[in-house]
Amino acid sequence: MSDEGVERIISHIGEEAKKEISEILLTAQAEADKIKKAAQEKAERETERILSNGKRLASLEGQRIIAETKIDVRRKRMDAQEEAIAASFEGAKRALEELAQKGKLDNFLYRDVVFDLVASASEIVAGDKLELVFNQRDRRDFKKDILRQLTAFVKKRTGRDLHLALADKTMQCLGGVVVRDMENQVEVDNTLETKLNRLKEGIRVNVAKILFGDRL
Repeated sequence: MSDEGVERIISHIGEEAKKEISEILLTAQAEADKIKKAAQEKAERETERILSNGKRLASLEGQRIIAETKIDVRRKRMDAQEEAIAASFEGAKRALEELAQKGKLDNFLYRDVVFDLVASASEIVAGDKLELVFNQRDRRDFKKDILRQLTAFVKKRTGRDLHLALADKTMQCLGGVVVRDMENQVEVDNTLETKLNRLKEGIRVNVAKILFGDRL
């Protein structure tokens, strides 16, 4: 083979090699671009996922903070309301104590209150022989003429022929009375403290509405 033929073959091989190399490079470049694009898309998806999770977590955290704040505000408001309601009842207790000690407060007469307490207790018990237990102060002040007036008042109120007597022993209380049915061994506690405590749960909602209105 002549040198010219060898050169042509080498040249042909070179051209084919260049062409093949070029195709390999193009294919590699396309694959690289594909991989790069896929990597970018994956990165974007991952970034979006992270951002989305971040936003979701931030939103959840924000909601949690808001919820906890609302709960805390409501708890503090309820605590304040309870304190105000308790203060109102404490004020009522002081007023009752003053009424019992002085015998009169504003338009209220302590004797009228005691008469009503004895009568309401007498309506509950069944016996006709009743014993009245007072604190030491009221027992001392409860004279015979007052007892007669009280007996007449209770008889009219109950429609029964009752016999009322003062107990020899006294008790510790702000005021009011314990009425004992001597025949049936039953007693009704109508002391001021017990009466106030008994009423407390029933009227506390009304007290709260008076104090706070629609803010409950």
